[in-house]
Amino acid sequence: MRICTILSAALALSAVAISQTVDVPEQANDGAVQAPATSQHNQSPLPSVTGAANQEFESTDNTQPNDARAPTESSSPATSKSDDKAECSAAGVEGWNRGLQIGGVFMILGVSALGVMVPVGCKYIRWLNIDKRALNVGKFFGAGVILATAFIHMLGESVEALKDDCLDGRMGDFESWPGALAMMAVLAMHLIEYAMSSYLIKQSKKEGNAHNSVDDEEASKRRMLGDSSVRLADDATAGHGGDTPTFAGVRDIYDTGSNSDNQSEKGAVGHVHGPLVPMGVAGDQVRKRLSTYILELGIALHSIIVGMTLAVTGGSGFKTLLAAVAVHQFFEGVALGTRIAEINFQRNAIVLALMNCAVFAVTTPIGQVIGICIRESFAPRDPSTLIIMGVLDSLSAGVLIYSALVNLLVEEFSASEFRKSPRRLRIMYFAAMYAGCATMSVIGIWT
Repeated sequence: MRICTILSAALALSAVAISQTVDVPEQANDGAVQAPATSQHNQSPLPSVTGAANQEFESTDNTQPNDARAPTESSSPATSKSDDKAECSAAGVEGWNRGLQIGGVFMILGVSALGVMVPVGCKYIRWLNIDKRALNVGKFFGAGVILATAFIHMLGESVEALKDDCLDGRMGDFESWPGALAMMAVLAMHLIEYAMSSYLIKQSKKEGNAHNSVDDEEASKRRMLGDSSVRLADDATAGHGGDTPTFAGVRDIYDTGSNSDNQSEKGAVGHVHGPLVPMGVAGDQVRKRLSTYILELGIALHSIIVGMTLAVTGGSGFKTLLAAVAVHQFFEGVALGTRIAEINFQRNAIVLALMNCAVFAVTTPIGQVIGICIRESFAPRDPSTLIIMGVLDSLSAGVLIYSALVNLLVEEFSASEFRKSPRRLRIMYFAAMYAGCATMSVIGIWT
């Protein structure tokens, strides 16, 4: 009887062990449970033995998952690091549509050309009669667009590129590269404008000295002939052959003397030891030409980057970015076109004005074409790509900041024409500039 009881207990333990390690059908479990029911003498030892066996197997199950997870946790950093490297070197554009991209090139070309040529056309085409106040509103709105583009878009994208994790410390411990590069661009633009202005002033002095000798000789001849009525107007006409302004008066813009200021306010004729021209006319033209070319340089540099970014954008984000770039290009073109229209070219005026307009109109499409050609090999998070784009964005931001603040805001709002405008017009121009800044800032949410 004792032997039967021991055998029954052993069978029960075997059944419990099998049920803990392998999923056993319910019928086998029922048989194992019914086996000890044949013994009615020693039922009390069975629960204790079975409980000990269960505790032993439970402890084994609790230790096995931890041991199994150990290799996985130790290998996870290496796996994540390799995934990051693969993401940084990934090339190509998802959801890229050739038809939309090519259509976008012509769309941006048309919008840019329209924006920059409308103010120029109003100057050279008689029947295209648009109110000058409307053009001024567009000009100041465009000034706000350029300023916001520099701070919100170009400088912001530069910060993102030069602080990307894929650079892996290639830029060193210095974290202010975007601001430093933008500051370098501002200083470089100031130096270039100063050097070009100084060169033109020296040229005007040489021309003035050459005309001086001729004027002195003619005056001496007149005195010998008894003609004592020498007029300044005759000397000016003889020196120029008309009222065409030259660079002789360029120094008047940079002359800080009180006499120069008083004469310019009265609109008098200034004496620059050479041919006499209306005070500040030639100098104002030189200054506007320099500032316009610097503005166009900054716009062209960042427009190529914008075009490349647009061309390597795919999916639903392309349409949003295309609309934002179109708005930006139109009003930026209006601001630049207004400045081009204010330049009085002495020869081939229409041809030179159209050439300046064409430079602006084609820069963004050129960037789009470049982006289309390199889209398959373009890796947006590659370290080399991030550094190149980040540096160019910073430099473009600096050029645009200088052009917007110095050549647009300070120059336009300080002009006598602006100050003499009615108060309601001045308020309207300020509102247009603020609206341009706000518009491009809001567009920055989606781009």
